[in-house]
Amino acid sequence: MNYKEFMNNLLDKNTKGIYLIDSEEKFLSDSIIETTKSLVSIPDFNYIEIKGLCDFETIKTAYETYPVMEEKKYIVWKNIDLSKNSIKDYEEILANISKDLENFPTYANFLIFSDNRPFKGKFYKKIEKYANIVRIERLSKKDLETFIGRRFVRNNKKIQKSMIGEIIDRFSYLQKDSEIDLYEVVNTIDKIIANSTDEIIKIEDVRSQLDEILNLNIFNLTDAISMRNAKSATEIYLKMSEKDDDLFMIFHMIIRQIRNLIAFKTLKINGKNDSFIMKSISIGTYELKKLREFENNFTLDDLFSAHKRLFDMEIRQKSQDFDMKRETLIFINKICN
Repeated sequence: MNYKEFMNNLLDKNTKGIYLIDSEEKFLSDSIIETTKSLVSIPDFNYIEIKGLCDFETIKTAYETYPVMEEKKYIVWKNIDLSKNSIKDYEEILANISKDLENFPTYANFLIFSDNRPFKGKFYKKIEKYANIVRIERLSKKDLETFIGRRFVRNNKKIQKSMIGEIIDRFSYLQKDSEIDLYEVVNTIDKIIANSTDEIIKIEDVRSQLDEILNLNIFNLTDAISMRNAKSATEIYLKMSEKDDDLFMIFHMIIRQIRNLIAFKTLKINGKNDSFIMKSISIGTYELKKLREFENNFTLDDLFSAHKRLFDMEIRQKSQDFDMKRETLIFINKICN
């Protein structure tokens, strides 16, 4: 069962039994909890939150006690870790819960939220067979567009689809292995909404907040390097280092930019269109536009040479005498000149 199916059933009060939430998105997991709370008229009796490791009797009492003046009750068990490395701490509780799976009370909804994705072992497979797994994946581009659009609508704001596209492009949410989550996206959207004085969102509202909230310095740095502007790149990097920005994060963003330039030039030489390029590199239209601006500043030999130097730095950074700040400044000087 996916997130949409579960939420439709939950809102229709058409759920029962045990649900193990296997989630990649904490925002969506938390939204399930908030929605569950809103369904209960008498929360003192019919909505129970159990946090962390506890004894089985606490859980069993919660789901065996009848609801008061309502047809259903909801038990949320959270702040636990059922991942592969930690599930052993919960083995006894899970074994006891498993015994009740086939005869679980029909009035009870028991929702289990693991802080990390649950291990697909014995307990997971039993839940899959006798109860319900709710799988929540990171949003696709289409779903993310819908998610952002609806948040504006709920706040009585109108926004063009192209502006939603710019918001998505400026985040790295859709990129493989991205650590950006929906909470960061939502916080930015809410600030755009809060700082917009009109019903219709203007492009200035979007860009001013993106520039302020996102780490614009890193984009300015990779832009300056891509334009081979040594003076500007050095000044930006020194300012970032003075502000105690994560030098290793900056280093990996530089690696990403060089790899994207190599991929863009290679694919273009091979006659691939924009759609194919964006899908292959996992970038949006905003980054594609930027790469197109920079492509003639380097030959492929330049870029492969730069990448080789970065790879060498990545190996040497594990040694005790490696100075990331000094090495990156040398790299900037080399690639720009």
